[in-house]
Amino acid sequence: MAASKPEKRPEERPTGLVWKPLTTAARQFAKSFVRPSTILYPYERLEDPKFREKVAVESGRPIGVGEIWDNYRGVHALNIATCISCNLCAFSCPDLCIDMVTVPGGDPKHPKKCPQIDYGKCSYCGFCSDACPEGCLTMTTHYELSTPKRSEMVYSPQRLFENYQHKLPMNPIRLARPANEDAILLDAPLCIGCNACARDCPTNCITMLDVAKPTAKPGEKLPRRIWKEPVVNDSDCVRCGTCISVCPKECLFWGTHK
Repeated sequence: MAASKPEKRPEERPTGLVWKPLTTAARQFAKSFVRPSTILYPYERLEDPKFREKVAVESGRPIGVGEIWDNYRGVHALNIATCISCNLCAFSCPDLCIDMVTVPGGDPKHPKKCPQIDYGKCSYCGFCSDACPEGCLTMTTHYELSTPKRSEMVYSPQRLFENYQHKLPMNPIRLARPANEDAILLDAPLCIGCNACARDCPTNCITMLDVAKPTAKPGEKLPRRIWKEPVVNDSDCVRCGTCISVCPKECLFWGTHK
């Protein structure tokens, strides 16, 4: 005996293929009399407090309408005055859209560099603002960046500073350090006392201290070096890694104090 075919569900029958979408369309049409399914941007905005209050009073709270999002990520704001040119924002950027460019002012021998952001590449991940140790680079709620020219998507430090001056709503600044954060340690026998780490430290937290010059044994030749060693002030260090990157002998490294 041939097996009987399984009975089709109502929505799989030819009539169901017609009435189901019609029922869905009619239901959405009826809902539109209570609350429209669309928002007339740019005349209506979810982040506008007056619009959110109006919609909430008239028809309840639709999805996405409520308190303004304090972690919304838009264009950045930069406080040039507190930027220490540590390069952590560019180092942490996964899209390579941040370049450190020179800004007017500062020491001519050591020009100040601040981030320049290309929003044509930016994915608004927020890693740069999280990594900023001084809280001078943060993200605002402004998201309207449309422009007909690609070159206008590149925001200079001065343009980011204008966002800071206009007091746009900003994300909370994260300054708390993790309890298990690594410190910068020194492999003393490799150090030659060249002062490169202290010279390039953006926070001036490295001090070169004199160390005792050992007495050479008979027939032994002491290495050529300056008898100084760097000492890092952990409370002022922002963990930017500049000292490690400029050390010619690779005697500075990440680690934990014993």
